[in-house]
Amino acid sequence: MKRTRLSNIALASLLILASVVPGHAGELRVSVDGIKNKSGNLRVALFQNPESFATKAGRFKEVAVPAREGIIEAVFTGIPAGTYGLAAFHDENDNVLFDKNFIGFPEEGFGFGNDAPVFLGPPDFSDAAVIVAEGIRRVSLTLRYW
Repeated sequence: MKRTRLSNIALASLLILASVVPGHAGELRVSVDGIKNKSGNLRVALFQNPESFATKAGRFKEVAVPAREGIIEAVFTGIPAGTYGLAAFHDENDNVLFDKNFIGFPEEGFGFGNDAPVFLGPPDFSDAAVIVAEGIRRVSLTLRYW
């Protein structure tokens, strides 16, 4: 009888521990179209916090892929399930900065999740958000040049 009770306690403990362990990580594959040349790198970033979306300091994860004309795929692995803001830019001079002119207009191509529109700055986090869950998620965006 004691063994059965101990077995039940052990089983209950394992079930509780299993419910606390976070879900499996997912993979996000981002297809980026509209790259105008093969200079530099394409940089694609995920952001967790809406307040720091589309800022260098706010990047959760970033992938850099050598630029080339056509469609490029950036792959994020081991991403915890959740909602992330998605942004990309063509770092043509490979200085790891999103270059702007003296007025503040972009000098390099850029794009956001869901091809969210821009107006005098980046879109809202929610407009550029993608959901990552267990398994593989595929999304696409198109770069814009000014």
